[in-house]
Amino acid sequence: MMRGIKAVLLDLDETLTDAFTGLRAARRAVAGRLHKYLREHGIELDEEVIYTRLSEFDDKMAIETKYNRDEWWPELLAGFGLKQKVPRRTVRQLTKLYWTTFARANKPFPDAGPTLSYIREKGYKLGLITDTDVEPGLKLERVRRFRFIKLFNAVVISGEDIPETKPSPKPFLLLASKLGASAGECVVVGDKPFTDIKGAKAAGMRTIWLKRRDWGIEEKADFTINSLAELRRIL
Repeated sequence: MMRGIKAVLLDLDETLTDAFTGLRAARRAVAGRLHKYLREHGIELDEEVIYTRLSEFDDKMAIETKYNRDEWWPELLAGFGLKQKVPRRTVRQLTKLYWTTFARANKPFPDAGPTLSYIREKGYKLGLITDTDVEPGLKLERVRRFRFIKLFNAVVISGEDIPETKPSPKPFLLLASKLGASAGECVVVGDKPFTDIKGAKAAGMRTIWLKRRDWGIEEKADFTINSLAELRRIL
């Protein structure tokens, strides 16, 4: 076992689940709807251009921890040259389309279940820490869809169970308390250096960066891995 560690805290999207596949599907569906909406308002743009701009915007919002999709669409459409106010109904339709499409395409990585089982068998407590989707109850509903959730001893949805979201250390410390562990007895595994690693370090926890992609942001972790299965050589 990792010396002095009693609990392993893991992020959800892009750590345990192939959220990038979900993101691509959601962005593609919304780009199609935006293309139609802009055309109806006299703005002709190639759908691929809309998709690329939406993808860049999505990543930018993730880095800035701005998760409210309802606030995204008017800003994005204004960037495409739309002068009219976007009706609330249209905003809600776009957000619903984004999340329902994402949820259908977001599947666990093949090594997620086996790795979580291994961690439990090694005697560690397991905690899941994930940020809110802003839509009330949506993140918990998504979490419950995955069979591996039964392996976790505790779950914290930051922004719902506690007002602060990552990279605040408070959600990490709340989860540690639920697991009956001190900060120094926890290690955090996450894919985003600017939320998972930064927040865990601020909480005084050890960190493992699961490098799914390069975000262009430096935040030194204790270990860097490229797949969940690699946790077996650390834990």
